[in-house]
Amino acid sequence: MALLQAPAKLALWLHLRRRAAVPVPGHAVAAPPGEGPLILLHLAEQPDDPPPVAALVRALLHRRPNLRLIFTGAPPPAEALPSGLRASIAACPQDPAGARQMIDATRPRALLVLGDQMPPALISAMTDEGLPVILAEARLTRQQRRGPWRGAIDRGLMRRIDRVLAPDLTAAAAARHMGADPAKVELIGPVTETRPPLPVNEAERRALAQILAGRHIWLAAAPTLPEARAVLAAHQATLQHNHRALLILAGLPPQTIPAIQAEVQALGLAAVLRSEDDDPSADDHVLIAEDSYEMGLWYRLAPVCFMGGTLLPGEALPPRHPFEPAALGSAIIHGPLTDAHGAEWGQLDGASAARLVLDSNGLARAAADLSAPDQAALLAGNAWSVCTGGAAVLRRIADTVLQMAEVQA
Repeated sequence: MALLQAPAKLALWLHLRRRAAVPVPGHAVAAPPGEGPLILLHLAEQPDDPPPVAALVRALLHRRPNLRLIFTGAPPPAEALPSGLRASIAACPQDPAGARQMIDATRPRALLVLGDQMPPALISAMTDEGLPVILAEARLTRQQRRGPWRGAIDRGLMRRIDRVLAPDLTAAAAARHMGADPAKVELIGPVTETRPPLPVNEAERRALAQILAGRHIWLAAAPTLPEARAVLAAHQATLQHNHRALLILAGLPPQTIPAIQAEVQALGLAAVLRSEDDDPSADDHVLIAEDSYEMGLWYRLAPVCFMGGTLLPGEALPPRHPFEPAALGSAIIHGPLTDAHGAEWGQLDGASAARLVLDSNGLARAAADLSAPDQAALLAGNAWSVCTGGAAVLRRIADTVLQMAEVQA
């Protein structure tokens, strides 16, 4: 380890020396008004997975209403600056002298680096002053791809960080590989957006649950027309070993309904339209719920959900957020087209909390596998943990920052 530490320290020292030789002119930084503790919050300019900064700011202010913040790095989103927040935005100092000037002028209690962009001058100046530096929400994927010189600088910085709050096992391992003291690395999970469950008419849910008792129900939420055809074919296969299964197609453009009804008829299935106020009978195989207003009802009734717009392109309503079914206990199937909610899909897949399928055959296999209640329950439980864990992670980050800042009081 000593042989690795020396080059890292040397690389960081040389980097800072070079920056000091060519100082970057900067504007004077003033602390926001107020008497509360001041935290520097550095935001990565090109994060792999942008964290919900606004939610973190709310968590910090909930614990310390008089807290003051200075944002550096990427500009904070507008929603991260609530009315009354004592905050300012400053350019991140690039050289040691600029970093020292910022610290002398603002007297921060701690630096929170959010994301995997570690500012060398600022981190070094903070630790030289004995002030704590916390790294959170850093996947560290870019650091692992860097060359030897830049990698040595990153290792030198990592050894200066007082606490690494890792979002996943890969990030925790990367931090330790880069030289972080294992005792200072804590696996807390990713910061996920917390969404309230979709509303439901509880009387309607109870009535339908009674009508559908004992039947396996699965949902296709906002599918494209090609996906609707694939789902119907998968359902036909499911009926061969579970003849009472019911498929709900919900969130459909009105102009696609005739084509879907024609496909249902071609497959020899029986369907009922929700718009006609008919409840599915024991002989119905498909419930077509055209609009999206009752999506909270369908998520609650269906223990398995295929998320449309993720497998086959085509005409459809906008893809639904994957945390909607996750928050309501539905096991999730999805395809590879996840750009609409890429960060959330990455979190679910990384936690084995969703079933990824690549084609129509994979969809049929997944639908068959998840008709087993124990398989669906395992997947749904993992998804619920992901979508509800964000609040606890935010609390952990806020508590760590404020506790370490208190030491400097």
